[in-house]
Amino acid sequence: MPLDFWVCRTALRPNALADMSPLSAYVAPMTDTPLTLVKAWTAARKRLEAAGIDTPVIDARILLLAAAEIDRAVLIGDPHRVLSPEAQARFDAYVARREAREPAAHIVGKKGFWTLDLISDRRGLVPRPETEVIVDIILKAHAVDVPNRILDLGVGSGAILLALLAERPSWTGVGVDQSEEALELARENAALHGLSARLDLRQGDWHHGIDERFDIVVSNPPYIPSDVIETLQEEVRLHDPRLALDGGSDGLDPYRTLFEALPGLLKPEGLFAFEFGIDQANVIMAMAQAVPELTNLRVIKDLSNIDRVIMGTRL
Repeated sequence: MPLDFWVCRTALRPNALADMSPLSAYVAPMTDTPLTLVKAWTAARKRLEAAGIDTPVIDARILLLAAAEIDRAVLIGDPHRVLSPEAQARFDAYVARREAREPAAHIVGKKGFWTLDLISDRRGLVPRPETEVIVDIILKAHAVDVPNRILDLGVGSGAILLALLAERPSWTGVGVDQSEEALELARENAALHGLSARLDLRQGDWHHGIDERFDIVVSNPPYIPSDVIETLQEEVRLHDPRLALDGGSDGLDPYRTLFEALPGLLKPEGLFAFEFGIDQANVIMAMAQAVPELTNLRVIKDLSNIDRVIMGTRL
C-alpha cells in the first residue's frame, strides 16, 4: 500500500494551510471552490492511503455517505453536489477516526451483512463478508421454506442467525453467547429487522443448558491463537471484543467443545456449518471425522478462494 502523502504543486497564499480543515488541505489550492462529493471522496481516499489504511476507497465512500446522509445512488448520480459545512465537519471527524484505526463500521454505526444493515459497535465482532458463506450454504441446503429450528453458538451481533431468519419466514432460532453486551447488540439488531418474535437469545457457555435438538447448528467461534492477538491489526485488536477472537493457545479450543457437543445438539440428518481460520482446514476436518455420528463432511471456500467453513450432517 503506497504511503505517499499527496502534495499540491501549486503555490498557496501564506499560512493558507493553517486555517484549512484536514480535508480541505487535500483539495488545495481550490480553497475558493465549493467542496463537492467527488472532491471530498478523493481527498479522504488520499488521507486514508497516507495513513496506511488497507481499503481507502471503500472506507472513504462509506464515511462520506454517512456524513452527507446520502445513499450510493446520489454519490454516483450527483457527484458534484456540494457538501454543507456541517456535513464537511462530520466527514473530517469521521476520516480522522478512521486514520486512528477505528473500524469504519463503528464510526458510522452499522455494517452490511447479507441483505441486512446491522448495528455495529464495540459490543460485538464486526461482521465479515467471509462469514456470509455460512448463510449461503445453509440457504442452498434448505431452499424450500419449511419450518426449521436453528442454534447459533457464539451469536455475537446476531449476523448469521438474523440473516437466515430474514430469508426463511417459517424458521425460528436460539442464539447463545457468553457476553451479555453481545446479546444486547443482537437483540437490538433483531428488533431493527422485526425478527425478535422468532428469536430466543440466551447467555451461556456454548451448549451448556441447551436441552433440545436442532435442524441446523451454526457457529463462527473465536479461532485466533491467544499469543497472536497482540499482532493483529489495530482495527481488530483494539476494537473487536477479545472474547470473540481468542480461541485458546492453538485457536482450536472452541472446536473441541463444539464437535464433542454436536451429536447431542443436532437432529438426525441435521446440518451444521462452522467458520474457521486460515490454515485450520485440515485439523478442523480431522476433528469432525473423529465424531462417528457426523457424515457428508465438506470444506467450503470463501470468495477469496480460502478454506473457510466446514459443513456436514448428523447420521
